[in-house]
Amino acid sequence: METTEIGLEIAENQIGIDFDNLDKECAEEESITLPQSLIKPVNFDWINNEVLFVVVRTNRTDVCPCFASLKLCGKTMTDWVLMAGAQCQKIVIDDCEDIMSKIRTIDTDKKIIAVFYNDTPLFDRNAFYRIMDYFSCRSINFLQLARGVIVKTEFLRNNPSFMSSATGGYDDESLLVADSSKTLSLMHKLLNKKIVNYHMENGVVIFGENTVFIDADCEIESGVVIYPNNIIEGQSVISSGCVLESGNLIINSILSPMVKTEGAYIENSKIGQNLTIKVGEKIINEER
Repeated sequence: METTEIGLEIAENQIGIDFDNLDKECAEEESITLPQSLIKPVNFDWINNEVLFVVVRTNRTDVCPCFASLKLCGKTMTDWVLMAGAQCQKIVIDDCEDIMSKIRTIDTDKKIIAVFYNDTPLFDRNAFYRIMDYFSCRSINFLQLARGVIVKTEFLRNNPSFMSSATGGYDDESLLVADSSKTLSLMHKLLNKKIVNYHMENGVVIFGENTVFIDADCEIESGVVIYPNNIIEGQSVISSGCVLESGNLIINSILSPMVKTEGAYIENSKIGQNLTIKVGEKIINEER
């Protein structure tokens, strides 16, 4: 059967998960550093206005030869860390021996520079806000992190000998470092669990969630039923009423409402409403 390229109705840089919604509860929390009776709920708008969010891109070939391009749940590790500072001005720089000297040369009018490394993909916006709250409440010039540093821009420029190896600091469990194959596997598992839980909370029925793998940029509507042993990758869209029986691999494809599929391979394709895709079918670059 001849196949033809089709124009999929998928937005560029689609993000299926509403990460803003996942993180909004953080903005309503009380400060973690002061008694709740003394303050009002924290407003984090100042972070978006005053912080330059810097991600240092490492290439840990000691962990994996393809570390720089490796994707966890459809996103590189750099992508995951960048999302933590989604509302800030952001830049990405490559790692080097004297990283603080390199950061010192950055031209910015932001009052604070927050530096994180791309080998901590579990780092998210909630953790970022916790760290910045801690930094702000103590009125300090710099804060050493387990993997990174928060520093006031003026202090950094006026202290050329400042190094990020200062003693003390702040540790956060989200700054777990991808320093082994075992850790990478754990990170993938935790990120996928976060994605699966998000979809279940939004009305998707998922059986055997430990065997269902969904990339971060997939859109799955409420009312979809997903059985064990399914993989949904890329920027796929699964419409309401679809039933994914076991054993499907769906990549960058659209399933219209009420589609039923089992044990199929579907890539770069669009499946029309109410169709049934049988076991063993392989559909590539097709519109049905």
